[in-house]
Amino acid sequence: MEEIRMEYTIKAMPRGPKPNPRALRRTGFIPGVLYGHEVHQHIMVSARELEALLSRITRSSRIIVELDGKKLPAFIKEIQRDLLTDRVIHIDLYHPAPDRPVTLEVPVRLRGEAKGRKEGGVLQLLRDVVKVRGPMEAIPEIIDIDVSNLGIGQAVHVNDLKLEGVQVLTPGEATIVTIVAPRKEEVAVAAAVPGGEGAVPAEGTAPAAGGTAPTPAAPAKAEEKKPAKK
Repeated sequence: MEEIRMEYTIKAMPRGPKPNPRALRRTGFIPGVLYGHEVHQHIMVSARELEALLSRITRSSRIIVELDGKKLPAFIKEIQRDLLTDRVIHIDLYHPAPDRPVTLEVPVRLRGEAKGRKEGGVLQLLRDVVKVRGPMEAIPEIIDIDVSNLGIGQAVHVNDLKLEGVQVLTPGEATIVTIVAPRKEEVAVAAAVPGGEGAVPAEGTAPAAGGTAPTPAAPAKAEEKKPAKK
């Protein structure tokens, strides 16, 4: 298991509450707000820079907001997108107090090819985030889990993670990833009835040529449901 921490930067400019958001977006900027410890400021950021940033970060990434000569660490609190185009139309950034813990959901990323999959097992990711609480600088951006040695019937639980400097709020017994054995297809095989005198066909069917009753079809395999994310 590996914790990944990186830092990203975006430039922001102050704006008043009056400018029309649509007009602002037409000029290539996205309106937003930066709030939290000793700050509550309406801002605007470059749409191009923001889209590039969002393609690289996770929900728990630490972002340095450059505003009026200051560098303020922050997290993305909320992103609003256009329902038709999926483009960002507004962003909320939260700047926590340096001495106060924060609570965030850290995404899980699996690494390697599980041994159990090579043996025919099915990998199931049951939880893709882990909720943690701690100092801002201690919050990992990603929790990388190596599943290479995971065999059929084995699993990684939350209490298997070793996260330093933070309190894990997700229940320890919760399963993150597991390898399950594939379901065996139930095949009904009917015994062949030898032809000739005394052979009795199945009810409602006629015997095939030679006096052999037709073999009933195997029942369809039940569709395997994907596990719901917890």
